[in-house]
Amino acid sequence: MPRILITNDDSYLSRGLYLLYEAVRDLGEVRVYSTEWPRSAVGHSVSFNKPLRLTETTHLGYSVYVSDGSPVDALHLAIAAHGFEPDLVLSGVNVGENLTIQHIVYSGTLAVAIEAALMGIPAVAFSADVHLFEEFKNERLAEAVKTVARALAKEILTSGLPGGVDLLSVNFPSPESLRGCVRVTRAARRRWRPAFEQRFDTRGRPYYWLTPRPLSLEPGFDSYAVMVEGCVSITPLTVDLNPGLGGEGLARIESMARRADEALKERLP
Repeated sequence: MPRILITNDDSYLSRGLYLLYEAVRDLGEVRVYSTEWPRSAVGHSVSFNKPLRLTETTHLGYSVYVSDGSPVDALHLAIAAHGFEPDLVLSGVNVGENLTIQHIVYSGTLAVAIEAALMGIPAVAFSADVHLFEEFKNERLAEAVKTVARALAKEILTSGLPGGVDLLSVNFPSPESLRGCVRVTRAARRRWRPAFEQRFDTRGRPYYWLTPRPLSLEPGFDSYAVMVEGCVSITPLTVDLNPGLGGEGLARIESMARRADEALKERLP
């Protein structure tokens, strides 16, 4: 019987977590692990300098193991402390979309899927363009999540992910813009550029609020499919950060390395 681990970064209180459980509950042995509090945008953080606690509890009628660490901590605890070695990891459903590489590298939801992929476990991260846990009560969105999650899980458990693909990032439009379509996309590079609003505290000292400025959306990419077309976006990703250099590109890097080597030998003969 296959083992499926479900987790997220929005804490065990999020209804999105249990939509994934409902989607795959009969496909194998399924366990749910989560964090005590929302840990959005913590990226790939790991707790090296504090002990961790893991408690089994019940929320909305579902059994869930709750960690006081990061999302990646919860994954590690499930595997290394509880001995639950999954055949598939499902992460989400995140409150807020995780479109573009910019959001992928910030996201705790994606970090869990990436960490699973690094361990050789196929993984899928799910995110939705919503702002509140309660929005997962929307029947249209809930049905879309469960339908897509189940279809992907069944395919991966049967045949695995294609060669060169380590994980999938799946993004759902808002309930208001959701249409019955699915697109395979590439991850755009950036979603927004940083800008700050300067304010002053009661003592006249300045502080700054990040106020992101959205960038234009291009067809063929994840952000366009979700935000413009209203489709579910499935983006295949790899954790291999090594570029496929060859020819002139590799020659340039080798030239740079030779110059660095020569400079170092002059300094450290």
